[in-house]
Amino acid sequence: MDFRIHPLWTDMPGVAGRAYTVKCAPGDHLMVHKAIYDALPGDILVVEADDQYAVSGGNVCAIAQQNGIAGFIVDGVVRDIDEVKALQFPIHALGVCPKPGAKKVLTEDLPTVIVGGVRVVAGDIIVADNDGVAVIPQAKAEQALLIAQQRHAKDAGQTLTQWRQNHHDNVQAIIHALTK
Repeated sequence: MDFRIHPLWTDMPGVAGRAYTVKCAPGDHLMVHKAIYDALPGDILVVEADDQYAVSGGNVCAIAQQNGIAGFIVDGVVRDIDEVKALQFPIHALGVCPKPGAKKVLTEDLPTVIVGGVRVVAGDIIVADNDGVAVIPQAKAEQALLIAQQRHAKDAGQTLTQWRQNHHDNVQAIIHALTK
């Protein structure tokens, strides 16, 4: 996702889970309030929203956490960030704003959303940490997991000195190929 969707405090816990997609009408956040009761434990709310009004605050995040929701990814803003941080509830968003939205507009359940410039469908895999947010389409989840496991095993199986030599050799090969 676009770098503007970022962790709202340093050293935020990383989070991974299924996307539970939410689209809020302009100036409204009713669907986030609905979603904290409808999403399954382990889900991550991925919210397309108006960035002029907070879609959640401390109490909403506390209830989401009690219900097993793993975190929020919000293309918009939230409030009560000190309360949310105290909960250690992971939220990646554009920022914070003290002004809450209304609760008047019911929209589609589990819509396809555009968050951080990325199309997200309910059930896609979300991985978010202090480096940012990645979206893995559900159809590619097993392949992505296999690649990640292989990469982790490869990295864990070599020293920094070995990695450096392999890296140097690779860089030199690329430069050689580009200068032909």
